[in-house]
Amino acid sequence: MRTFYLFKIKKIYFELTKNNPYNLYKAIENIYHLKTEELTYTSLFFNQIRETFNKSLLDNNIYEYYKNKYTYTKVKDTHIINDYYTEEKSKLIINSNFLYIKSTKNLPTFLKTINKKENIFVCDFNNKDYFWLTELL
Repeated sequence: MRTFYLFKIKKIYFELTKNNPYNLYKAIENIYHLKTEELTYTSLFFNQIRETFNKSLLDNNIYEYYKNKYTYTKVKDTHIINDYYTEEKSKLIINSNFLYIKSTKNLPTFLKTINKKENIFVCDFNNKDYFWLTELL
């Protein structure tokens, strides 16, 4: 299973880190591993580098794209793909601060349908993997 967190990064920070995203990954990873009581101080930094997702728009776009596919189900802000033929089981949860994908695939179908024109940074902290979504074009 892979667990992906997707963050929408402000354009200035995208431009600074697009060719070498390691420092951005390490900064976000450090925030990910902090204890709850330590988050107050780092949330200021996190709010400076990221933008929020338009939750309702993204939710509707994903629903519209998949609604007629037999492998797709939706419950509130959670989108699920359960494809027997490709052996993919993926769950996408939409938050305004980040997107969360848990999947049996290294490249979940949801990653292919999220707008690649936005500066979206994808992190898998368990596998120390990170990339810009635009790299999947």
